[in-house]
Amino acid sequence: MRAQTKSFRDYYFGIIIRPRRTFDVLVRDRRRLRFGLLAMLITIFQYTLVYVFLTIGGGAPSTFTPWLAIPAEVYYMYNQFFLAPSMFAGWVLAAGIAQLLSRLFSGKGSFEDNLSVFGFAISIASLASLLHDLPDTFLGAIGVINLGEYEVALNSPTIWRTILWILYGLYFITFFVLFPKGVGAAQRIRSCPAILVGVLAFIVYQGVFLIFNR
Repeated sequence: MRAQTKSFRDYYFGIIIRPRRTFDVLVRDRRRLRFGLLAMLITIFQYTLVYVFLTIGGGAPSTFTPWLAIPAEVYYMYNQFFLAPSMFAGWVLAAGIAQLLSRLFSGKGSFEDNLSVFGFAISIASLASLLHDLPDTFLGAIGVINLGEYEVALNSPTIWRTILWILYGLYFITFFVLFPKGVGAAQRIRSCPAILVGVLAFIVYQGVFLIFNR
């Protein structure tokens, strides 16, 4: 299928099923940056809802101490506002790092190519973590579960912790698959350099995310 005949949905589901082949088509589409941005906006909206629900449900970080000097009991109230800027910053920085590192391996793509493939990669990989975070925080917001007690269950040897680990394991695996494949397609470099650049770019994105979000 030619690039200009593909819809956003075609790319989204195509990347889930055949990531490299779909990324190859995406980077030839003049709408690629618009589509990559749309993928990011969808995920940012979904994760903003997570922090809105955590605020309504009275949640607070327990296992991981926030790096920012904000009291834990009100952290999520602020987190809902700097979630979007932090995800945008991580996305842009990861694309920039990938662009610089790819030049060492004769990369031929553009910064916009990196943004487009990473926008989809971040959105699709985040589906695994959202599958846990969004329903659970919603149930906490409407009072079906107690978020404080649920937090204790997630840090104890329970079925809920097992489910959490499985979904977050899938989250990391998907990132480690999609970021290198996206770099390979965007920069037209070999698999080994693409893996190196993709993993380092993911570390940058995840590092920025963890600085601000708990």
